[in-house]
Amino acid sequence: MKYLFATLLAAPVFAIAGNPGDAYQWTLEMLQDKATYQTVAVLHQESSNTIGDEYAMKQVHPRLEFRCVPNSDPGIKVRIDWRRFISSFNTEVQFAADDKDPVTVKLGVDRSNKITHTSDAADDAMLIDYLSQQSALKVTVTPYSEVPVSVNYVLDGLAGQLAALGESCGS
Repeated sequence: MKYLFATLLAAPVFAIAGNPGDAYQWTLEMLQDKATYQTVAVLHQESSNTIGDEYAMKQVHPRLEFRCVPNSDPGIKVRIDWRRFISSFNTEVQFAADDKDPVTVKLGVDRSNKITHTSDAADDAMLIDYLSQQSALKVTVTPYSEVPVSVNYVLDGLAGQLAALGESCGS
């Protein structure tokens, strides 16, 4: 009986934790950047699949983000919040969209060591152009001293959402 009670208590927690939230959906919102304290416009989507965290304790949905700073920097930046340790150093990330040849980009890593981001406008423009008019994306990274991990995103509607993001930042 004691085990049945514990199982019943744990079941709702796993049901809530297992929900990917807004997977497959693009969400556009204004947020305060935790590093710069600036207001940023962010277009994001949760991955459609999960990867294990660095402790192999839970599964996480990495988030693909496009962001810009309204009334300051209209350039759209690309980043991925892996929600797990990736590296302390710049790292290579592979993007494979639909039937296009994959592209590999060396991305910076933020202070949390969990977020990879582009370092210059040329990489941002190249990635946005690469993803335009595509429907599916597979992103692969190799966390420090681990095997590669891959996540998938649905790109349907991205072009229109990027246009809305650009408008919110004044471009």
